[in-house]
Order: sequence, then structure tokens, then C-alpha cells
Amino acid sequence: MLARNLMNAYKMMRALGLVRSKRDYSRRWLGRGQTYLRDYELRGRDFVQVPAATVTRLRSRLRAVADRVPAGIRTEIEAVIATIDQGTAVADLLARRG
Repeated sequence: MLARNLMNAYKMMRALGLVRSKRDYSRRWLGRGQTYLRDYELRGRDFVQVPAATVTRLRSRLRAVADRVPAGIRTEIEAVIATIDQGTAVADLLARRG
């Protein structure tokens, strides 16, 4: 998954009310330092590949939440998960070609 996709997932999650800030997202959802997402943004690293452990952690946490919420919200969370999966597939393809 590319950093750009990580930022898009943040925006989707923020719109759903799952995160309050980039710091919250970085710490609680990604298990990273509070400036993790911001560092990608400020350094213009949109196309840098995000470590697999970070992506796996985010996806797992989203899946756990999706399994506990009503169907309507679950569908929206699953859309975020699908976006993550698609971003991961594209990044993997680009890495093979690069």
C-alpha cells in the first residue's frame, strides 16, 4: 500500500467518525507514533510503500470494528477495507515492476 492510499483511508475513516485526527489515526489505528501520517504528507512521500505490518494492523482493526457494528455502518467500513486491499494490490504490482 502506498502512503497516498493510507491518507485516503484516513479521510474515509474521518468522514465515518472513526478517527478524530491524524494523531489519533497514527497512534490508535496504525500503532505508530503520533506524527506518522503527517510525516508522510509533509515530506511529499505519497508514493512510498507503507510497511506491511502497518497495513495489516489497520486492516485488522477495521475488520474487528466492522464485525461489531450494525450492517449499514459495516458496509461503509468494508468499503474502507476494500480500498486498503486495492491499494495494497496496486502497490505490490508496482513493486514487482520496479
